[in-house]
This record gives sequence, structure tokens and C-alpha cells, in this order.
Amino acid sequence: MRSKILALAVRVGAILALAFVLPSCGSVPMTTVTTVAEGGPVAYVDDSLFLRTLSNCLDANGAISYSKLRGDSDLSSYLREIARVRTDGFTSRPQAQAFWLNAHNAYVLDIIRSNPPVRAISDIGGFWGAKVALIGGAYYSLSDIEHSIFTKQFREPRAFFALFDAARTSPALRAEPYSEYRLSAQLDDQTRKFLADSSKNILDRHSNVLYLSQKFSEYSDELLQVSNTMIDFVRAFAPPNITAWISAHPTVRLAYLSYDYTINANDIEQPHEQPAPRKQPVRRSSGGIR
Repeated sequence: MRSKILALAVRVGAILALAFVLPSCGSVPMTTVTTVAEGGPVAYVDDSLFLRTLSNCLDANGAISYSKLRGDSDLSSYLREIARVRTDGFTSRPQAQAFWLNAHNAYVLDIIRSNPPVRAISDIGGFWGAKVALIGGAYYSLSDIEHSIFTKQFREPRAFFALFDAARTSPALRAEPYSEYRLSAQLDDQTRKFLADSSKNILDRHSNVLYLSQKFSEYSDELLQVSNTMIDFVRAFAPPNITAWISAHPTVRLAYLSYDYTINANDIEQPHEQPAPRKQPVRRSSGGIR
């Protein structure tokens, strides 16, 4: 009798253990680098590795070729260096910011290539929250980098337009790594290009409404730390025709577009059924950021 009870207890224990494990299945994405390679820490990473990856996999329109990316050994080598770098050894704030931007964007590429098939970043369980990015010997999530590091530590609002998440409505992946010595100019350029993209931000002159990407709403607290109003921030980086319209129409209203999580790729098969269209205004001949 005692043996039967013991056997039953073992079976119940196994079932309970399985119940705790199953909900997490699929919630921790795969990555290329899971352990720190031997050789000790390094003071810096070789950004030319990431540059070669970007040159190989990024097309002129900003779309990624994930078929090329899956076999890209330079990205794997770059991630192995990121895993070993001393994150407490940076000598300047721009050096640290450039490193974390590049590390974040490189891991976005790696997570997507390591977890096929993917049509949208929402298809990957744990994409934002799983601590799978091995950086400086510690594990981070993409959310950790975005919120704990850039929001709380650096407080650099332009960086949110440099953090790539692979979605169609994401800020574009820059065709070069971020650099310590050119960082401010690169961040200015990223923010201007994002605002000038009429697929992500739309001025409807007919209704006097400026429809901004959801990114502006998501990071409104951070943006308003450096500008009195959202309009002031937009005016500082928008194309000349938009700044002129805002100056001539001080009652311009703001609204925000919904986010499209579909992967921005040139070689990932899209669903046969057309997805529901994003909520956005009807484009008129007199509107649009161009």
C-alpha cells in the first residue's frame, strides 16, 4: 500500500512539475550565444563585424533578408564579443550608449533569425521580456535595455528612434553601427528620418491633424523631459514643410497611429489572409509627410 501511495505521489509530482514547465514553453526565445566564450573579458567590441552583417542583410529600403541573416557568421562573432565586454569599463557616455544601441539591435536580429518561422514579432513568446541577451556576462531582456538602461540611466530621448524592433512601423535599422564619436549626429539623423517617413507619421492638412507613430505616445514622458510639449519636440526634428505648417497652424492637433508588428523583411512569407489594416487617416493629396 505504501509503495502504491509513493508511486502515486511521484506521478502527481511529475504532473505538477510539467504543469509549471508547459506555460513557459515557447516563452523563452532561442539565441545564438548562450554562454560566455573562454578568454576573459574584453574592453571593446569590433563594430566592423556588425557593419558587415548590416551590409550583407539590409537592403536599400531598410528591409532585412533573414535568409542571409541566418547564415551570417559575423553576427554570431559580434554577439560573442558582446557577451565578453566589460560594461563597467566604458570611458564616455556616448561610448556606452553606442554600445548598448548596437547590442540591442544585434540581438533583435539574432532572436528573429533563431526562432523561425516568424511573420510578426508578436509571434515570438518572450521577445521583449525574456532575459536572453548575454551582454557583459549577464543576461538582459530587450525591455531591460530599453527601459532600465535608456529610460532610467541615459535619459536620451533620441535613442528611442534608434532602437530597432524589426517591425514595419519600427524606427529603421541604421545601415551602420552607432559610434561613440558620431553618436549625437547619428541620433539626430535617425529622429529626423523617422519623422519624415510618411508611412509612420502623417500630416492631414485637411483636418489639421498630425498623426504620429505610436512611439511618440509610448515615450511621451521621456520626450517631454526635453521639450515643453510634444509639438515642440516634433518641430525640432520634422521636415521643413511640417515645421512650416505647425508654425502657421498653432491649433494643429495630435493623434497616434496603431503599431504594425509585422516583420519588415524582404524574404519572409506573409499570411495568405490579408491582415486588418492599421487604423490611420485617409491620405489626401494635400497631406502627408514627404
